[in-house]
Amino acid sequence: MLHVDTLHAHYGRAHILQGLSFHIAPGCALVLLGRNGAGKSTTLKSLIGLVRPTSGRITLAGQDIAGHEPHAIARAGLGYVPEDRRIFTELTVMENLEVGRLPPRDGRPPWTPERLFALFPNLAAMRNRPGGRMSGGEQQMLAIARTLMGNPRLILLDEPSEGLAPVIVEHMVHAIRAMRDSGVTILLAEQNLHFALAVADQAAIIEKGRITWHGPIAALQADPALREAWLAP
Repeated sequence: MLHVDTLHAHYGRAHILQGLSFHIAPGCALVLLGRNGAGKSTTLKSLIGLVRPTSGRITLAGQDIAGHEPHAIARAGLGYVPEDRRIFTELTVMENLEVGRLPPRDGRPPWTPERLFALFPNLAAMRNRPGGRMSGGEQQMLAIARTLMGNPRLILLDEPSEGLAPVIVEHMVHAIRAMRDSGVTILLAEQNLHFALAVADQAAIIEKGRITWHGPIAALQADPALREAWLAP
């Protein structure tokens, strides 16, 4: 579904991504793990076009998207939920969902408000509530639901468990598993290892803009020395 090959990206003169390479199979959930400043968020922003790669290749379902504008990448089927959510606080839940609507693709059943309310039951009771009057966890659910309204082939989630209450984190685990089971391919950047272990099939560890390990999440869970080497504070 997604192939990233020798990706380089800069912020000004700072060389953040230094030859990043990894791939994600269709229907898989891959978590990008690493310490603060390793390049996780920059990777997602480079994929969606908010950071223009210096060099390298990105293909989504066989289509080259490297260096394209974000709106063109979104239309190609890549959805993005940023860490700060960026919902429209003056718009209601239903209006936020309508903003994200794009046509169905690949013959798959489209995401509809009712289907999303089944995925996020908390939103069903507040469909007419403005986004600014929702909790952080509810806003996170809305941000993901709005992105799914675009019927993405692959969705990028930047720190989806960040700052959420434990009960909301548990709801998020179930929702991401359901998304994956419905056929949505998922790439998430996470600091919360327990959350990552609960939702991902595969993991890639990034350190100083390079992938240092890539494999099944079960192998990472079974190897404390690996976690200590690359993920310990």
